[in-house]
Amino acid sequence: MHTKKIFLALLASISHAHALLRTQRKPDFDTVFNAKTAQSTMPPENVHSFWLDSKKAFPAATKKTLKKDNAIIPWKKRGVAISPAPALTGKQMGRIQTPGVPPLGYEMDGNVKVFRLIAQPIEHLIVDESYSLVEPLIPPQNKVVHKMHHTPRYQKIKCWGYNGSTPGPTIEANEGDRVRIIVKNELPEPTSVHWHGIELPNDQDGAAPETQHSIMPGEEYTYEFTLYQSGTVMYHSGYNVMRQDHMGLTGAFVIHPKKYQTPIDKDFVITLQQWAIPPGSEYLNLITMDFNWFTFNGKAAPNIPTLTVNQGERVRIRFTNIIMDSHPIHLHGYIWNNVGTEGGPIPPSAQTKGSTILVPSGTTRDVEFTAWNPGVWRMHCHKLHHVVNAHAQVPMGYMEHGGMFTLLHVIPKKELEPWKHPNQKGALS
Repeated sequence: MHTKKIFLALLASISHAHALLRTQRKPDFDTVFNAKTAQSTMPPENVHSFWLDSKKAFPAATKKTLKKDNAIIPWKKRGVAISPAPALTGKQMGRIQTPGVPPLGYEMDGNVKVFRLIAQPIEHLIVDESYSLVEPLIPPQNKVVHKMHHTPRYQKIKCWGYNGSTPGPTIEANEGDRVRIIVKNELPEPTSVHWHGIELPNDQDGAAPETQHSIMPGEEYTYEFTLYQSGTVMYHSGYNVMRQDHMGLTGAFVIHPKKYQTPIDKDFVITLQQWAIPPGSEYLNLITMDFNWFTFNGKAAPNIPTLTVNQGERVRIRFTNIIMDSHPIHLHGYIWNNVGTEGGPIPPSAQTKGSTILVPSGTTRDVEFTAWNPGVWRMHCHKLHHVVNAHAQVPMGYMEHGGMFTLLHVIPKKELEPWKHPNQKGALS
């Protein structure tokens, strides 16, 4: 009898606790976005879903504060058309190849090169693991079927970019050029463009509000300056930077010198990016430090284009990084020279050699080498979590390469020629 009373009392206590939880629980999606607002049980297209469980983001989540066109962290404003990329996007490619990203052509106005950028919401495909750009280069006899292969992932994101891509198109100009960049804002909030690493007049720096009024949605703004330097620099948002840079607003800007120290045969740009994407979502988590997707030029392996060169060519690779972490990029089979930073070319006497180059946040690093060693060579970030897609704290079986991983394919001059090191007598010059 005594035991039965204790059991009944325990049941009553549990029931009371459940009742308290039901009354005190955080509002779910249907409570916050009811039939009078979003009319959906799924996050509307202009809201980042990770906010829906954040008390800080919703200190007073009510029907009045969350309207369809004024939701927290909008991706795009409803009813606003997204323009196609300017006509010269993808045209007039110069010396630079940005694998997977179009170049940015220009028109001339007198002696001024005129470029056009549109900052806009985009839907961007990071990876479709059902196909691979790496596998065709793997010899069939080397392939092994593993029992722990996972289901191929398909990951899109709703982000921001320039001219329809993230990173934005590479701007290419020459030392001494006068350039004009016309920026249109199709984002749901103000923006500006900072020219990272370029020495220019203060009112052209793009740091809103310190040096200019921000570019309001629907407006255009014109930057114009002369390039008195050379090297690999960047452009990215200069307003609400923590959000806008993480949303994808970045691109490379290459200023060619009047004369290169060594003629370059193949010249590549690779922009390093990282993303935090909740499982099953296309929306970005902008408040966490736990990134789970890592990309070269906006793509994760196995969808990153390979770098193809011919044996004997002089190759330059330019790495740019505007996001949170540093990345040690390693190339198999070669020792390269660190020949430049966002500060410009490094004099030959100060250049360093290595097979791994650290690319800290806010910097660029240029490396050069002669492609003497034929074959297929890995190039990847050497932080191990950065070569896995959708990294999560779960037991790992066989993990196929993802993230910041691609291949350098050096096509031999002659098939089946005996391998020789450059230091060997009679080797390839």
